[in-house]
This record gives sequence, structure tokens and C-alpha cells, in this order.
Amino acid sequence: MPMSMLGSLADYSRLIMRAHNSAKTRYMMDALPPNLQQDVGWQAGPAMHERKKLAPMIFSGRR
Repeated sequence: MPMSMLGSLADYSRLIMRAHNSAKTRYMMDALPPNLQQDVGWQAGPAMHERKKLAPMIFSGRR
């Protein structure tokens, strides 16, 4: 039996909410100082380190 349109929409919205919550968690964990990240067993990805380097340059207007 095919899923109703509302059922499909509900599944999609749950997927989006899960992805959003996961991104918020990653962002919060990446914002912790490196020593705390190590204490909780979180390994920050290289993308976060690059963002930390680039953000001040982008927002200061220097290019």
C-alpha cells in the first residue's frame, strides 16, 4: 500500500529535524576548546579548523 502524502511529508520532516540536530551538536562540540574535546573523546574534523582560520578573515573584510 503506497504511503500517503502526509506520511511522506512527516518522514521527510523527521529526517530534516534529525540532520539539523546533528549539525547543532557537531557545531557545539567543535566550539569546545581542544583539551575538552579530547576529554570527551570528540575528534574535530579538519573542516572546523579551517573555518576557525577563515572566519576572522572573511568577516574583517580582508581578502
